[in-house]
Parts: sequence; structure tokens; C-alpha cells
Amino acid sequence: MMESGDSIRGMALDAGFPLLMVVGYRGWTRKGHTPDTAAVYTEPFLNAFHLTYYLVETDEDGPRITDAYNEALKTKRPVVVLIGDEYHGFNR
Repeated sequence: MMESGDSIRGMALDAGFPLLMVVGYRGWTRKGHTPDTAAVYTEPFLNAFHLTYYLVETDEDGPRITDAYNEALKTKRPVVVLIGDEYHGFNR
């Protein structure tokens, strides 16, 4: 995601493109320290672009994906679904 900042700006923000971005929240954890610093920059990056985001950590959070999709359509802006690092299974 961070490598695509200019594309997000040009295509989605400036053009008013309703884009649902599903992003792995790499390095994010509720279990304490992680050596992966990517999570430190994820939310500040999204905030710099004024992007709304929803965190999905469990199966019960599934409706947040629909909420994010509907918001993208309504606002004609990108909206992000962050998939918690612990949820997708790589760190289980």
C-alpha cells in the first residue's frame, strides 16, 4: 500500500473513484511488541490521505467489509479494510 501512494492520490482521490482497498495490517498485533515496523506507519499513512479505514480482526468483524464498500460507493473515495495480522493466520 505504501508504495502505491501516488496512484491512490491520482486515480482514486483526484478522480473520485470509489475504491475498496483490502490491506494486510502487517506487523500489527495485540499481543505485544513485534519487530516488524510496518504497522507503525500504516495508520499515519492512511490519515495523511484522509482515508477512512475499518479493522477486521475476527469473523464477527466481517460486516465491516460491507460497511467499507458502501461508504466507498457513497463517498466516491477510497476506503480501506485493514486485515489484522493475527487474523489472516500467518502469525498463528
